[in-house]
Amino acid sequence: MIFVTVGNDFRGFDRLLRKMDQIAPLIPAELLIQTGYSRYHPKNTKHVDFVSMDKAADYIRNSELVVSHAGIGTIILCKEYRTPILILPRRKAYGEHMNDHQLEIARVLQDKEAEHIYVVYGEDQIEESILKILKHRDSSVLVETPGKTNLLKVIKEFIGTV
Repeated sequence: MIFVTVGNDFRGFDRLLRKMDQIAPLIPAELLIQTGYSRYHPKNTKHVDFVSMDKAADYIRNSELVVSHAGIGTIILCKEYRTPILILPRRKAYGEHMNDHQLEIARVLQDKEAEHIYVVYGEDQIEESILKILKHRDSSVLVETPGKTNLLKVIKEFIGTV
């Protein structure tokens, strides 16, 4: 299965959803798309508006590939489970976010050549990238991610002081 997630931003991510719906019949895997607040609803594949964090983690753990915006939470989970992720950053120019921080995150990850993280900057690159990733995929294996551990520690400390 390929899990496609756009996160919870109120702006939606119709550009990614339209492309995934268009190419769904051409992809040799089942797709499940989390649409969030997007206005576009896929016609060619299964979709849900939102999923709980536990369910999202389960989908990520059991997917061959995740296709996503450049949301750091999704990226961390994919790294933790060694699930390949294909990132299409949300863009301010398309009204998908308030700034281009996702573009900056994607560039850093691409420059670092992070394992199992693939970046595209246009939706016209998605189909070819998915087919290439699926051809060379590894099995998902749980690994410790220091970034997640540190982030959770900081959040817990902050909540404890509120």
